[in-house]
Amino acid sequence: MVELLIVASFVLIPLFLAIPLLGKYLDVRSNAVQGARYAAWERTVWYGGDAASSIGWGSFTNKWKANAKTDGAIQAELRARQFAETGVNDRFSSADGSASLKQKVLWHDRAGTKMADYQDVGNTIANGKAPGTLNIILKPIADLAATLGPFTLEMKGAYTATVNVNVADIDTGSFLLKSTKTNFSEKNVLLANGWNAAGPNATDKTSVKQQVKGLTPTSIIATEVGGVKIIDYVLGALSLFLPEVSKLEPGKIEPDVVPPDRLK
Repeated sequence: MVELLIVASFVLIPLFLAIPLLGKYLDVRSNAVQGARYAAWERTVWYGGDAASSIGWGSFTNKWKANAKTDGAIQAELRARQFAETGVNDRFSSADGSASLKQKVLWHDRAGTKMADYQDVGNTIANGKAPGTLNIILKPIADLAATLGPFTLEMKGAYTATVNVNVADIDTGSFLLKSTKTNFSEKNVLLANGWNAAGPNATDKTSVKQQVKGLTPTSIIATEVGGVKIIDYVLGALSLFLPEVSKLEPGKIEPDVVPPDRLK
C-alpha cells in the first residue's frame, strides 16, 4: 500500500494529469502541419500578382494577373478555417477572411486559461524557382513567346509555406507540473505548376486562348480592327486569284472543342 501510494503520488497522478495536456499539444501541432499544407496549396491556386513570374523582353514583359491573392488574405482565411472553432454546419466561404472568429474550446488548460488561438498563428508564404536547370533552358523560349503574345510560363514552381503557433505557459497549479511556452513551427513545400485555364475565352484572366496566342504568331494578324480581322482583308484579296485561300483560317485558336460524337 505504501509503495502504491508513493508511485501514485509521484508518477501515476502527474501522468494522468499530463495526458490531456499532451493531447492538446498534439492537436495544436497537427493543426500547424495541416495549416502549412493548406497555405502552400492555396498559393498554387492563387499564384497571380506579385507572386507570379514576370517574363518577356522590353515593354512586352508579362506578369500573370489572374487569381491574385495576398499573403495576408491567405493568412486570414487560414486562421478562420484551420485555427478557429467551427461547427458541424460551417462551410468554406469567400467571406472567411473577415469573419468573426471564436477560440478553439480544446485549446484551454484545466483552469480555463487560453493556450493558443487564431491570434497566435503566423505564416509566411514564398514562391521560388523550381530546382534544376530546366528553368534556365525554358526562360529564353518563354521570354520570346511572351513578347509575341500574352503567353506566361510560370517559372516560380516551388511554393513554400511556414506556419508558426505560439502556445502560452500552462498553469502549474492545475497540472502539478511546469510547462514552458512552446512554439510549433511547420513547413511545407510543394513543387507544382500554378496555372489555371480559367475558361477558353476569358478576358479578365489569362485563359487558354490567351496563352496559346503567344505560341501562335499568325494570331497577331488575326486580331480584329474595327470589328474585322486583319487577316480577312489579306485573304479577301488573295481569294480573287486563289479561291481556295478563302478556306484557310490562319491564326484561329479554338480551345476546348469537344467532338459531337463525344457529347452523347
